Amino acid sequence: MPSRAAALDTFRDHIVSTGSAFLRNVRWTPNVTCRTCTGIPNPGYADCYKCHGRAGSAGLADTLGFMTYAWPDSQAGRTMRAYKANGAASYELVSSLLTYAVAAHWDCIATRTGSHPDAWAYVPSLAGRNGQHPLARIASGVLGRIPHVQVTANNYDDDARAFNASHFTAPPTTASHVLLLDDTWTTGGHLQSASAALKAQGVLRITGLVIARWLDPSWSTTKTFISELAQDFDPTLCPYTGTPC
Repeated sequence: MPSRAAALDTFRDHIVSTGSAFLRNVRWTPNVTCRTCTGIPNPGYADCYKCHGRAGSAGLADTLGFMTYAWPDSQAGRTMRAYKANGAASYELVSSLLTYAVAAHWDCIATRTGSHPDAWAYVPSLAGRNGQHPLARIASGVLGRIPHVQVTANNYDDDARAFNASHFTAPPTTASHVLLLDDTWTTGGHLQSASAALKAQGVLRITGLVIARWLDPSWSTTKTFISELAQDFDPTLCPYTGTPC
């Protein structure tokens, strides 16, 4: 049986060989990227518009990590869409990204928060999606020994991306620290609403981990930022800090 280090090396090498040329590490850069979600704020602001508007609200995730940027018409963006449609190569890359980020940076969570998660959950698609979510299938493989808290999406009439805990239902749980997974963060409303639903059930701490932070290049500042993302993806950089661990 291969060692844990050897297994991690396999996932890392797969990411590098298939995705490093087009994936881009997120940047935690003060006054350049949002200090909450690594998106692009208006000049002079520490947070992007959405994170600034939610600041101080009850139920928000305590810690957030992001693996890569993606945007429309980018290979990263196409990968995030294709993995949900059972595109084999895209699914394998996303699976490697999540598996490596969770396993290689597991202790980074405890370093930043004081404890390892004692349960995990994922942000489901909007109500009405059939079958097992591919993110859940991937996460079950890497987090199978840790209890899973099943968050479900509700039907609702307001903006799907609004921050609203009633968009999701979480069951009663004894978990105190939940690792909450999401595949794509556009405005953050989905993950933050799921976080609030979990905290309403008594969860004390939420660590969010997102595969792709979606960018909108129609904004000139964001377009310029994207044009400067030239460095190949390095899976060893921490998704919670953007620096080597």
